[in-house]
Amino acid sequence: MPELPLRNLTAEEVEGFERDGVICARGLFAPEWIERMGAAVDRVLSAPTLLGNVVSMKNDGFSGDLFLWKTDDDFRDWVYDSPASHVAQQVLRSKTVRHFYDQLFVKPAGCHVPTPWHHDVTFWPVDVECRSLVSLWITFDPVDRESSGLEFVKGSHRWPGRFKAITPNYDPYMLDSDFEDLPEIEAQRDDYDLFCPDMEPGDCLVFNAHVVHGSSSNYSTDKPRRAFSTRWAGDGVIFENRHATMPLLWDHGLRDGDPIGGSLFPRVLPEPIEAEGSVRRDGPEPPDPETVQTVLTAIGDRVAEVREQRSVGSPAAAEKA
Repeated sequence: MPELPLRNLTAEEVEGFERDGVICARGLFAPEWIERMGAAVDRVLSAPTLLGNVVSMKNDGFSGDLFLWKTDDDFRDWVYDSPASHVAQQVLRSKTVRHFYDQLFVKPAGCHVPTPWHHDVTFWPVDVECRSLVSLWITFDPVDRESSGLEFVKGSHRWPGRFKAITPNYDPYMLDSDFEDLPEIEAQRDDYDLFCPDMEPGDCLVFNAHVVHGSSSNYSTDKPRRAFSTRWAGDGVIFENRHATMPLLWDHGLRDGDPIGGSLFPRVLPEPIEAEGSVRRDGPEPPDPETVQTVLTAIGDRVAEVREQRSVGSPAAAEKA
């Protein structure tokens, strides 16, 4: 069973999460966990996964990766043994807690790659009205706004709009949706209640899947920013099989409208389900080759289709016609 956190969230913290969509919680995780996971982050940076190679921008210094728990035992143990699921449960107010996925964000000093303003829920293959999703974002370095600290629009989780998924490299596949464009937050910063706490290693941002957030480039010359986020789901999260969402490279067996679950989204609380975690406990579980090929082909076909549509609709194309 997962360890308990060093302390419970206070009533004021839970209230702040519900009011603002985000809190910065300190003193939840034992130093041993932070040291172990910081070392694990450094290790996987030297050998990124297939997804890591897709989402990273190596020429610009930015490194990312996803679903590390499937292939690395330290990240697997974080899912099943660390206090993270208990922290998520306290804000989800849910008896059942499932691990959704994990994600790595590393910006070394001088990495001039901003994270565009966005909210997470439209990146994910879920019903975007599901409210029982939370992220725990932990830093392994001191971080402030100058070194690309994560910044939030407080209360934006209550906005009625659903916004396009914008990646740091403005991936055309992710942008191909009917969701709205975000307001010009950066150009009108004084119009919003912004939150960007200074953080120390082991501090944790706990935030709603609908809250709008982003970060600047790492403008510091001596402060790396290594951060790791785990996403957690409570009751009532529904799988939605639509395009322009993060690729799932493991055979999950879910159909549109199913509650999320199974070996890709395993239950952790109140206790794990043996059948969901048995394969992963036997060793690393690389992506399924057939699923990878199907997903990459579908993405490639869709991107080509979008580019063709834009070309046909461009002024140059119209002139040629």
